[in-house]
Amino acid sequence: MSVDMGSSGFAVIDVGSNSVRMVIYDISKSPPEQVFNEKVYCAMGRDLGTTGKLSPDGAEASYDAIHTYLTVAKEHKVEYVRAVGTAALRDATDGPDFVRKVDQKMGLKIEVLTGEEEARYAAAGVLALDPEANGVVADFGGGSLELALVGNGRIIETVSLPLGAFRIKSMGENAEEQIEKSLSFYHDKFGNQNAVYAIGGSWRALAKAHMIRHGLKQDAQGYAIPGSSLVAFCKVVEVSPIETLEEKYQLEGHRASLAPVAAKMLRLLVETLNPAIFVTSEAGVRDGLVYEFLSSSSKEA
Repeated sequence: MSVDMGSSGFAVIDVGSNSVRMVIYDISKSPPEQVFNEKVYCAMGRDLGTTGKLSPDGAEASYDAIHTYLTVAKEHKVEYVRAVGTAALRDATDGPDFVRKVDQKMGLKIEVLTGEEEARYAAAGVLALDPEANGVVADFGGGSLELALVGNGRIIETVSLPLGAFRIKSMGENAEEQIEKSLSFYHDKFGNQNAVYAIGGSWRALAKAHMIRHGLKQDAQGYAIPGSSLVAFCKVVEVSPIETLEEKYQLEGHRASLAPVAAKMLRLLVETLNPAIFVTSEAGVRDGLVYEFLSSSSKEA
C-alpha cells in the first residue's frame, strides 16, 4: 500500500559490501520514525580480497535491489532520497562503473563515502540513539571495519580499516596475525575504553546468539556483555559447524556462514582494545545520515 509522505519522507539507500538496505523515515516525528526498513543480501564485495573487483552476481543483485527500492520510494512519494556506497564501491576497481550505470539507468547518484565519512556517520547514528555513549563505535561490514572514539556527545577520532568479513575470509591462515597487527597499531587511540558500541548485522546476530545461549530475551539495542564473557562465546562460535550455528543459535544461512569470521574479528577486537563491555547498537550509517539532514534543514529554516 503506497503512502504519500511528501516532504515528511526521507529515504536512505545504503549500498554495502554485504547487503543493500533502504530505510524510509518519517522526519515529521521526533525522533524520526522508520516506516520502511528492508535489506537484501547481495554480497557485492565478496571478491574484494581476491580479485579487487565487485562480485558479478552480487553487483547484479545489488542493481536489482536498488531498482526495487526506488520503486518503493516513488510509491510512497518520498521527497528526499539519498544513496550512499561503502567499502565495496569505494575500493573495487569497477566500483565507478557500477555507480555510473545506476546514475545513467535510474537517475540515482550514489555518493561513495570515504572510510572516515563512513566512520563518522556510523558514530553519529550511535550518538543519535544513545547520546550518553562513551567509548568506541565499531562498525563491522563485509568490506571494512570503522572505528570512532566518542564521548560527551562528540566524535573525537576515526579510522577505517580493510578488515571486513569477506576480506578476512580471503586472508586464510594468516588472518589472526594480520588482524592483531592492524588493531594493535591503534591501541593507544582506541584501547582501554569503557565500551565498544557494535554496529553491523553480523555482530548483532552474534549478540542475539549470545542471548539464546544464556536464555535471555531483550532488545538488541543496548544489550551489554562483559568483555571476558564475549571472548569466551566468540571462541565457541569460531569452531562451531555451520549447522550448529543455524540450529542452536537460529542464525540464517548467510549469517551462519559469516559467523565464525565475525566472531574471530570481534574476539580479536575485544582482546586487543580491551573495552570493559560490548554494547550492541541498532544504529547504522543511515541514522547518521538522517540526523545530518535534519540538522542541516533546521539551520536553513
